[in-house]
Formats: sequence, C-alpha cells, structure tokens
Amino acid sequence: MAEDPVNDPLIVRLRIPYEFIAGNDIVEGGITEENTLLQILHWIGFRTDAQRDALMEDSFGTFDDLKVLTEKDITTMASDFGGRQAVRDRIHFGTRRTKSIKGLIHWVQDFYRVSEKPSIVGLNEVTFKQQLEWALARADIRTTLKNQASTAADAATPGPLKSEKQWKEWEEKFVNYARSQLGSNGIPLSYVVRENEQPDTETVHPDFVNKTIACAPLSGEYYSADRLAVFNFIVSFTIGQPSGDWIKNTLKFADGRRSMQALRDHFAGEGNATRNVAEADRLKESLHYKSERAMTFETFLTQCQKMYNIYEKEGEPMTDEAKVRFLFKRVQHDKLTSSIDALKAQITAGVNVSYTMAANHLSAAVSELPDYLARNRNVSGVGNSTGGNGDDGNAGIHNSDGSIKTGFISNWKSLSKEERAQVIAERKRLGIKGGKGGRGSSNKDLSTANTLKQLKEQNKKYKRKIKAMKRVQFGDDKDDDANDKSDDDDDAGDQFGGKASRKKMKAKK
Repeated sequence: MAEDPVNDPLIVRLRIPYEFIAGNDIVEGGITEENTLLQILHWIGFRTDAQRDALMEDSFGTFDDLKVLTEKDITTMASDFGGRQAVRDRIHFGTRRTKSIKGLIHWVQDFYRVSEKPSIVGLNEVTFKQQLEWALARADIRTTLKNQASTAADAATPGPLKSEKQWKEWEEKFVNYARSQLGSNGIPLSYVVRENEQPDTETVHPDFVNKTIACAPLSGEYYSADRLAVFNFIVSFTIGQPSGDWIKNTLKFADGRRSMQALRDHFAGEGNATRNVAEADRLKESLHYKSERAMTFETFLTQCQKMYNIYEKEGEPMTDEAKVRFLFKRVQHDKLTSSIDALKAQITAGVNVSYTMAANHLSAAVSELPDYLARNRNVSGVGNSTGGNGDDGNAGIHNSDGSIKTGFISNWKSLSKEERAQVIAERKRLGIKGGKGGRGSSNKDLSTANTLKQLKEQNKKYKRKIKAMKRVQFGDDKDDDANDKSDDDDDAGDQFGGKASRKKMKAKK
C-alpha cells in the first residue's frame, strides 16, 4: 500500500514549518503530537532541524514510543548517536541533554499511569523543565519504595481473615498492605482493589501517588500482571479460613479485583451494612463522658470517631454541626459545663465552631480537671501493672482500649452501683466466673494456687528425707523405696509416741 503524502509527518513538516515557542510564552491548545515532540526537543536543547528530525525518525516519533523506553535505552541511544562515523549524523548529547531525555520518558509514562495523554499546553521552557525534574524525582522515589517494599509489607500484613467481625479492620489493613507494594508499572497495588471502576480524573488529589491509585487504568498488560499479584495476596490470607469459601468461584480467573469484590459483596453487603449501622446506633445511644474514672476523654473521642466512620462508610454521614451537638449533649462532666456554654455562646455570636475545634477546646479543659490530674499522677503505677483485663492502675472500669475490665479491680468498693453492674454484665457475657468483690478471675488467684502446690510438693520431699533418716537411725538398710509411695508417710515423731505409734501398740494388744 502506497504511503499517503498528505499525512506523511516528514512532508507535513517540510510543507508547514513549526514556529517554536520561546522565552516565557506558553503553549496554547490545539498543538499536534508531532509539534509537541518538536517543541520538547527544542526546549531540551536540540536546536537544529537536523538533530530533531534524526531523533524523531530513528528513536521516538510518538508518545507511544517513549512510553516503552527505559533509562538504559536512552544511555544506549546517546552512545549510538555520539559514535556515528558520518559527521552530519553524529550528535553529542552531553550529560544535561541525556538527563533531560531520561526525565522525558518518565514524564510521558507518568501521564499514562494516570490515564491521561501527555501535553505541554500551558507550559513554557522553564515550567516544562521543572516538570522533567519532578518526573525524575518521582522515578527515584519509586526505586526507593521498591527497595523497601519487603520490609514495609511485613510490617503492614493484615493477617488471615478469620471471621466477619474482623472484616472492616482487615479490609483497611489489606488495602494498606497492597499500597506498600508497587506493581509492574510502579503504581501501588491498592489501585487494583479501589472502589471506583473508572479513573477518577476529575478529583484534585493530594499527591501524585494517590492520583495514580485513583486514576490508573484497569486494563492492559501491566494491570493483568498486578491483578494476579493481588489475587495471590488474597488467597494467602483466606486459605484455610471460612472466608476462603467466598472466593472459590473466582479462583479460575486469578483476578484480585474480582476476588476482593466477592469478599466485599459478602462481608459488606446490605445485611452487613445494616449490622454496622446498628453498631453505630448503639454507640450513639450509650456513649457519654462523665469522668476520667468511668471513661477517659481520649477513649470517648476515639469511640465517637469510630461511630462517625461507620455512618460515613454506610452512606449516612453525620454533618459537622450534628457532631458538635452530639459532643455537647454527651459530655456530662459537671466541671465542663462552663466550657460547653462558652462554645455555645461563640456559635450564637456567629463564630463557625467546627467539631475539631470543639473537641480540642474540651480536651484542653479536661487536662485541667482534678480527676485527670490525679489519674496521670499515677502513670508510673500503670507502667508496673500486668495489663490485659487485670488492674492496670486506672481507677475506672475501662482498659486503655475502652473495653471493660473483667479481672481484678482493686478499688471495687469505691465503684458506683452502675459501674459494678457493667463489670458483672461483661463477665457474664464472656463466661468469666467472678470471685468475691472485684476479684474476677485474676492472675493473683492463679499465683496463689501455684504457690500452694509448690509448698505441698516441698512438704512431700521433706517427709521422704525424714523417713530415710529414720531407717539409718534404726539400722533398717533395706531398699524399700518401692513401697514408699504414700503421700501420708509417718514422720519421725511417730517413733516416740506419735499417733501412728499408738495405733501399732493397740494392734499388738
């Protein structure tokens, strides 16, 4: 088939010369891909038509050509052009231009990583060269992250998905784990399991890494390799677990995105969403802050945030105003009334009091409360505690994670009737047998039992020694250890009128 002279790029360049942009002038829209490459080569430092034409005809004439090149290819290209025998064909790139072309291939490839077409519209020579520097920096960062991937992945592993109760936390950990691993095109593997199917090119993303995760194409050879890697991760964390049954229908596809969707459909489906909202509703009804002894303010805020996150994830987010009202209503410490009234007065005066501002203001007020100061004076005692469900040094009924203590509570008698009822109910729910007062089933009981057992063993040992001494004393050197099996052996006093001795004399009569 004969070439079309009208569309031949070389003929077009000869027929309609491109006028290069110089200085601070920026490139306007409508520029063709060919002219874009010519302009880029001009900015990089290839100032003659012969140099630009040679590079575009021999090395890269389109962005697709640049998309598959590597830095090693550029080094080889520079060496090839610099070593050509004919003077008219020889081009010495130099260090600066070689580095710029290496930056160019990363710049082009970054556009494809976010499902966009390379463009210099709106740029001039200075801003374009800055773009190349950023592209090189991102390439260096990808290399560093790749080298650290193994260590980061070990630290972020989500562990096996054992039950439905784990799902929300496990999903977040798995996404973070996938984020710590770079895919075949240098994009964090979490893009494979993102929520949106189509690239999110409309949102302004906080950084380039987040943009690649949200915008990377879910197609092509790179994606095929990455979804297989994610599939292997999911299988390794669900094999041998009940959760593994829910991905069996996806095994034949070896597709991590399909497998993750199967888990989400089951664990985060409509029924599960209802249960999640019910949990948030329970928190909304039960959460309140009365004192540092009952629940620390930090734990209270953490539980509030957990509730907000559930509502938001299930499509029922609370507005900032609603969060502020909830905070005011549920903070019931009598010493914080004035602080809440001051915040309400600001709102009435037209001040925009956000939830974060209100929470920080109350946190500062809590830090000056007597019960907060008393609790933190005992922080050294907390460090010496056994932890867990035992007495952790906190005078209240809650552990540091907000759960209710079920073990030994030293100040049981000073707890309110309501607090005692909560502890007893939690012990009953967990099937823990309670002791007297606040003892529960603590480690102290186990320690006492072990001590008694050791004393009994020592007592048996001493009895055997005494009996051996008796044999030596009365000339009985027969080896009757085989008959010495009783734990109630007669002691030395029996030979001198003891209880066992009287029994023997009575028997003789």
